[in-house]
Amino acid sequence: FPPQDSDTTIPIDETLQFNESLQSAHRGMDDLIGSGTNILQGLRDQRVTLKGTQKKILDVANMLGLSNTVMRLIEKRAFQDKYFMIGGMILTCVIMFLVVQYLT
Repeated sequence: FPPQDSDTTIPIDETLQFNESLQSAHRGMDDLIGSGTNILQGLRDQRVTLKGTQKKILDVANMLGLSNTVMRLIEKRAFQDKYFMIGGMILTCVIMFLVVQYLT
């Protein structure tokens, strides 16, 4: 028999390396999905904890004599304060930008 040409050889090493890298990528994706699942479960647990804490705070506030109306006003004020803070930050950035533009 004559020696075989390189065209008829089977590239088993390349196929094996490709298979190993594919399995490695598959394991990596499984690890990533598992990590995402654990993070999501942790966030759900934190939400439950925070809801329980909020309920306890409202109960304590009610025991102290704060009415629901006062609590709603406090929450509304905190919501409005957030917008004032954001507006102030934007205004400060605009002023700083204008100062830099005119002084340079």
